Amino acid sequence: MNTSSNATVMSNRDFYRQREYAALHRIPGVYELIHSNVDQRLSLEKKYPDAGFALFIVSNLFFHDRELTNIHMNAYTDILDGGNIVDIRFRYELDMKNYVERHLWDD
Repeated sequence: MNTSSNATVMSNRDFYRQREYAALHRIPGVYELIHSNVDQRLSLEKKYPDAGFALFIVSNLFFHDRELTNIHMNAYTDILDGGNIVDIRFRYELDMKNYVERHLWDD
């Protein structure tokens, strides 16, 4: 039995990079931010806050704290799934506010 196929074998990393690329490029301003220089970045982040947020999430997925990692991973997953970026950001900010309130007095 011949089980060969012409299908491309893709690693998990490649799979998520492709999903990430597609999801990010649907968000207005991401392309401009990615290709901006340091001098342009601040003004572009003000012009495209959702793009800045999405790039922040993609760049900051893992933390020393499991709860923080989960907050970021939930936002990341929603971005990859094409969710409404305004809703994702709202939930992220609420989750972060609740996290800070719970851990404000931790040592």
